[in-house]
Amino acid sequence: MISSVDGRIKQNNWPLKNPARIYEEHAAKIKADGWIVGRITMQEFSSKNPRRKRPGRFDVPKGDFVAKYNTKTFAIAIDPRGKLSWDSNMVDTEHVISVLTEQVSADYLDYLRSRNVSYIFGGKTSLDLKKVLSKLAAKFPIKRLTLQGGGGVNGSFLKAGLIDELRLLVCPVADGATGVPTVFDVEAGYTRRKAARLKLRSAKIVNQDFVMLQYTLSK
Repeated sequence: MISSVDGRIKQNNWPLKNPARIYEEHAAKIKADGWIVGRITMQEFSSKNPRRKRPGRFDVPKGDFVAKYNTKTFAIAIDPRGKLSWDSNMVDTEHVISVLTEQVSADYLDYLRSRNVSYIFGGKTSLDLKKVLSKLAAKFPIKRLTLQGGGGVNGSFLKAGLIDELRLLVCPVADGATGVPTVFDVEAGYTRRKAARLKLRSAKIVNQDFVMLQYTLSK
């Protein structure tokens, strides 16, 4: 992830020249079988054309759908209600996998199949992220993923205890905005949930004023 020194991840008011490029340079150094993001983040990479709902009934086979692909890496979208549109089943060089709940319509499932987009179900009305990761490992050649936001998805994985390592590129800006996404957005206020304990593995100054922090997370 990339953030300001106060943990914000939106770059709307950052007086920096293309921080996304610096982020991509460092993210590319991490060897992984794919990357996983939430629906809002994935909207940057999916189709800009809204899907038209079609009338009628759709006879879609039950269960997960593994489409034909010829890639070694995967782009995984957490899209519980099936809102994303797709022009193809690719994001750059990665095959798209959509993570859904069973409440999505047969119309939408038929639509994904028509685009050759793979999908798996992670629960009936909400996602069981442990189940999701188990399915991804069983159905695809996936052993290691990079989790790249937004804050809500990161927070869900953090709460479920499914993050092994954090690499945080801290930008030389103090954002100060309130009510905006941060690196981890788990829940409002303070509850009985304990904050995650991190162990620092390395800290490096990169690109002059940026800092790359690498942590492991205690289980």
